[in-house]
Amino acid sequence: MKTKEELRLYFENGDKPTQEHFWAWLDSYWHKDEKISSNSLNLISYEDFAYSNTDNTEIIGIGKKIKFPEGAKIIGGFTYAAASKNHISEVRFPGTLERLKSLAFAHQHLRGTLKIPGSCKVIEANAFLSSNDYLSELILENGIEEIGGNAFQLAGSKNLTQLHIPKSVKSVGQNAFNIPALKTVTALNGLDLSNAGIPETAKIMRYFDFTPAT
Repeated sequence: MKTKEELRLYFENGDKPTQEHFWAWLDSYWHKDEKISSNSLNLISYEDFAYSNTDNTEIIGIGKKIKFPEGAKIIGGFTYAAASKNHISEVRFPGTLERLKSLAFAHQHLRGTLKIPGSCKVIEANAFLSSNDYLSELILENGIEEIGGNAFQLAGSKNLTQLHIPKSVKSVGQNAFNIPALKTVTALNGLDLSNAGIPETAKIMRYFDFTPAT
């Protein structure tokens, strides 16, 4: 897509624009008959329909999808209250994120996939504590070091059956992974998960870090 400055150069006095120039001009704008995707607008927040956890044909309300901008390092410090006007169903974090504060997304209605970038060193207590959640995948990238108590206490995520804890994680707080649906958890050998809240029925598989010391 051409910028306005580039397009102006095609149509200066004395120019003879070609077919390609006119096409570039047309392709740089939305036609009134085209449906514009919310993702295409690159908005930080936009609204979408929220569906029932048990019936994907039932619409139960409106939920916000939030994309945090690059450059943000700390998110939270207050609860994104689970009210109708602040009903969050999806969040996308920037690669610059360093810390998620306590209660940042507590009691929210997150669905689908939740991905925490490796740049985020600390996830404080109760950051995602919720019984309204319906996550099917939790991705914790390597680089995360500290996960606070109840950070991922996700009672409603009945399809979240697998969890990989990256080797960078050094401490896990009490009930940090109290996710009743978990069936399989992989974690670095030696990481203390005794109070992590992982259900007794889940299988914890240990792996070793063979990365050469620098």
